[in-house]
Amino acid sequence: MQTVTVAIADTNPGRRAKLEQSLRGGQGIKLLTNVMPDGSDASIDHQLESDADMTTIEEVVARISQLRPRILFINFDQSTEWDFALLGALQRACPETLVVLLTDKSAQDEQILEALANGARGCLNHEADPFYFLKAVRVVDKGEIWVTRKMLAKMMDKVLH
Repeated sequence: MQTVTVAIADTNPGRRAKLEQSLRGGQGIKLLTNVMPDGSDASIDHQLESDADMTTIEEVVARISQLRPRILFINFDQSTEWDFALLGALQRACPETLVVLLTDKSAQDEQILEALANGARGCLNHEADPFYFLKAVRVVDKGEIWVTRKMLAKMMDKVLH
């Protein structure tokens, strides 16, 4: 089994810690440092220099370019301008990195569909069973998408109409 490198871009330390714990148990997964600042990255391998003021898209993309993860989980928090600008910048600068969105119940289907159309390779709720995060890494790494059946139906409706 080939090792898959994974990074997480989420400024919420609780959510990120939960996801990190889920992924650490996965065979063949190498967890890289978080690409978003909060000052709590000290215990994670492959740490880059901490920059508590890192908020620009260019800085986030620069960190991702250095880490070169195969899979990148990003918090999709409905700040659509920033989120879509980040997706676009990642498509241009890091085409080998596959993005999976992390959402909550407030996520609107239309925004998720737009993010998928703009390069995201999947979508998971922050509250999903830890098993699904590992499964999503494997599926997306193989070139497939990771979405719910409901979202797949909406994608098909867009294609057919």
